[in-house]
Amino acid sequence: MLKSIIIHPGNTPSQHDNQTANDIVRPHQLFPEIIRDSTHLHALTPEWQALCDSMPLQTPFATPTWNLLWWQHLRATRRLIHDRLHVLVLRDHEGRLRAVAPMMISVRGGIGAGGIRVLQFFGADPNITEIRGVICRPEDADSAHAEVQHHLRTHQRAWDWLEWQGLSAQQAAQLSARGARSAGTRVICYLPLPADWETLKSSLSRNMKEAIRKCFNTLRRNQHEHAFEVIEQADQLGPALETFFRLHKLRASVDDGVVHADVFRDEKSRRFLCDYVEAAAQRGEVRIFQFRIEGNVVSSRIGFLSQGQLYLYYSGYDTGWGAYSVMTTLVIHAIQWAIAQGCTGVNLSTGVDRSKQRWHPQELTLHNVIQICPRPLASLRFNSYTYLRSFHLLSQFSRKK
Repeated sequence: MLKSIIIHPGNTPSQHDNQTANDIVRPHQLFPEIIRDSTHLHALTPEWQALCDSMPLQTPFATPTWNLLWWQHLRATRRLIHDRLHVLVLRDHEGRLRAVAPMMISVRGGIGAGGIRVLQFFGADPNITEIRGVICRPEDADSAHAEVQHHLRTHQRAWDWLEWQGLSAQQAAQLSARGARSAGTRVICYLPLPADWETLKSSLSRNMKEAIRKCFNTLRRNQHEHAFEVIEQADQLGPALETFFRLHKLRASVDDGVVHADVFRDEKSRRFLCDYVEAAAQRGEVRIFQFRIEGNVVSSRIGFLSQGQLYLYYSGYDTGWGAYSVMTTLVIHAIQWAIAQGCTGVNLSTGVDRSKQRWHPQELTLHNVIQICPRPLASLRFNSYTYLRSFHLLSQFSRKK
């Protein structure tokens, strides 16, 4: 039997459904600490990692290593837009870490107090960080979000609006500012794994079974020598990453009806991923899957392994071999490998498309909304900023999404 792992990010209790953000009840009070210094943030690493390890859904984006490296490489440091640490740490009455809200104040269009102050989560990048939001166990989600609201209410001069990520539908409805545009959703596709490949394959549709058969029969019929590789040794990861970057760029160049961005087109994004892969390799938490035909790597995908769960991150392939479904073949091999390793599930990453849905994964929708500070000036700033952005007059101040 397939094991269910998807846990809702936290439901606001029904008696709270009609409350405003200013009236949220704090169900089990947590005690906040604000971190504004990177040295103090680094000191939190052991507790933060232990919290991540205890969560039912494992992703690299919640880890302290991902967030600390993101702050090092990808925060804004320009004159007209710069980020300041504003990480909220929440502990219970015994001092145990229960939640981390890795946030920053992004000052836009000015220097110091003169700028617009947008509170947002680490990961405000062009799709490198796929999941953002408050980091906590599901049973602490309501308390953590209530405490964040209490903090916002008592520090109104520090922010103009907040770009929420990773909310439940109830939380999104409660926190969304009236009249503000929707910030959209992200869907996580998670595939629980059985004990063997045949059991998983038997649960798939007839069309998917046929697609799997064709992936391998076409290669054999055309007598193409092929092999699947799993790269995990530190001295092999560097060359494997270079191959991945090349194939990822090639995939982005294909117009097949689906937009594939070259997420790692700039140097700082590549440096960030290289540094994270190096750190993850020291903990045995990274694999680069490669599929070769006639000795050449034709498809590549990065996987992050944690607590028996495999997260399949970005991929790339040689467009010259696209007719052989080399990406589908690679994913099949990666899933077979995960089952052989005793993994309990494979996270197919965010986004809903045919390549994921045909595996019949569980789906978890995370909502993103804008919350405006109750100060009248904040609402005026938000509306003015949004209006000007619609005419592209503030594009140089805005972070690309």
